Amino acid sequence: MIGYVLIALTAGAFVGMSRSINGRLGMDRGAFKASFWNHLSGFLLLTVFVLLFERGNFHTLGLAPSWAFTGGIIGAGFVAVSSYVFPRIGAARSALLIIGGQMIAGLMIDQLQVASGLHAGQVIGVVLILLGIYLTRFSR
Repeated sequence: MIGYVLIALTAGAFVGMSRSINGRLGMDRGAFKASFWNHLSGFLLLTVFVLLFERGNFHTLGLAPSWAFTGGIIGAGFVAVSSYVFPRIGAARSALLIIGGQMIAGLMIDQLQVASGLHAGQVIGVVLILLGIYLTRFSR
């Protein structure tokens, strides 16, 4: 379990770094061009990984429901919006707002799943994140 936690924390650090780098690119070239280059370079890297490690095994791709591919569209929108927002409101505030949005969406998704349910600790965690976002307003 600790390994998965460390992997998730590393992924979170990667998100923060990539958003900052892409935000800078967005300032120089525009949010949509930054998003395009972000996705093109990611596509090329993942193509190499798939060809090397999966050996081009795409037969299971057709087994996924068609709605499952909308994650890429949502992700592209996220990259474009965050490339626009990061340089304007700063990395820390952007990260807090993104995390807050992720937590709220996560709670909503968990609530919609019958097996999960909502716990007081989850709600308190989201409230604390939103409070942290509010308190960053006074950091100037």
